[in-house]
Amino acid sequence: MKKRMIRNILLFTVVPLAAIAMIYVFVSMYYMDRFYNGTWINGVNFSNKTVQEAAEALKEYKSSFTLRIVEASGDQEVIRGEDIGYAEAFDGVADIKKEQGMWDWLNSFMDVNFYTVESAVAFDEELLRQAVNQLDCVTGKGAVKSQDAYVEFTDEGVNVVAEVQGTMVDGDRLFEVLKTALSEGDRRIYLDAQNCYIPPAITTESREIREIMAPVEKIVNTTITYTFGEDTEVLDSETIKSWIFKDEEGEITVNEEKVKAYVQSLADKYNTSYSPREFTTSYGSTVTISDNGYYGWKINVDKETKALLELLQNGQSETREPVYDWTAWKRGGNEIGDTYIEISLSNQHLWFYKNGQLIVETAIVTGTPSGGTYTPTGAYKILNKLRNQTLKGKNSDGTPYESPVSFWLPFIGNSYGIHDASWRGDNQGNYGGSIYMGNGSHGCVNTPYSWVAQIYNNVEIGTPVIIY
Repeated sequence: MKKRMIRNILLFTVVPLAAIAMIYVFVSMYYMDRFYNGTWINGVNFSNKTVQEAAEALKEYKSSFTLRIVEASGDQEVIRGEDIGYAEAFDGVADIKKEQGMWDWLNSFMDVNFYTVESAVAFDEELLRQAVNQLDCVTGKGAVKSQDAYVEFTDEGVNVVAEVQGTMVDGDRLFEVLKTALSEGDRRIYLDAQNCYIPPAITTESREIREIMAPVEKIVNTTITYTFGEDTEVLDSETIKSWIFKDEEGEITVNEEKVKAYVQSLADKYNTSYSPREFTTSYGSTVTISDNGYYGWKINVDKETKALLELLQNGQSETREPVYDWTAWKRGGNEIGDTYIEISLSNQHLWFYKNGQLIVETAIVTGTPSGGTYTPTGAYKILNKLRNQTLKGKNSDGTPYESPVSFWLPFIGNSYGIHDASWRGDNQGNYGGSIYMGNGSHGCVNTPYSWVAQIYNNVEIGTPVIIY
């Protein structure tokens, strides 16, 4: 009885336990190469799948893989996996199973496990190189080459024309970018973001541009301010810019003709020589002095052009007056001031005022109106002061003459001037009236000795001489 009880206990206890153990072993054997229940890899449920099944499920073959290349314009080209021997292998899948083991499967029914594995990419680099070289963006089909920056010289001025980025792709650069993209599993790349386009060789910041623009900027940044009494003329960069050009030797220089034209424009605006002017005579009347006379302001265009060219080439800013052939005592009005010699041909009379005070008043004899020996009207100035000169010339009949004088004050070259006339004496009665009509000078202003001596002693070179 006791033995039977022991046998029954063993039968109902050991046998079930053994059966359970056998079942556990068999299930564990099942999970020897299978993932536990609740196993997710890279977002995919691989519960109860074998390692091989999971690897194959994750694996992407070359026939389905494409790498899309997006250009800046939006155009797209594709490299297919099958063209470059592309394949991906997920070797980490086996490591997950190794980590799980085979005996802990029971706990997996009470939990969910998520895993991520990296892929190992394989492709043929030589095939990739060939594929890259056949892309339209690399061959240049429909693409635009980059344009270098350059300096443009036009009649309007000097301009830096900026570079233009083209759509030609650097094949070597793209090849390296694609290698990285394939290794990282990317399926799309943007060429502009990857700097794959062939850039211009010369940009606005390049040394070549800076070397050209350095002398240009030196010239352009020059400011010349001309003063004309209270008026000013500013030669600014916008005007100067249009004068710069590159000569045959490649040197940056300034167009002399344009500089001269500018100086001539100043002369046209501010020159007053050979211009008529109103004058209030000693009689109180107002007359218009003819434009025969050079008196006034007259710019020497050639000399000022040369001076301005030098300033611009040296980049030397300056406030200046132009170089003059002739200048006046002042600007504005008749420009004569209150120191001058006044000569009335019709009245054969001369007045010399200094600082507004009458110094000399005298009768005179001027040139005979007919026969080419007349005294010219106009505004002039005393050009020199000389003593004991011999004036030489020809009479109206062509015979030569020589006239010694003690005082010589020329106002037109060395041909016309104010001087004494010993042959007429020093008596006022021998001057003035209508003497000049039949016994005039050769064009000079004959003045009594005593009076011309006073003029000589008080007058300065440059004093205006007004003849009307």
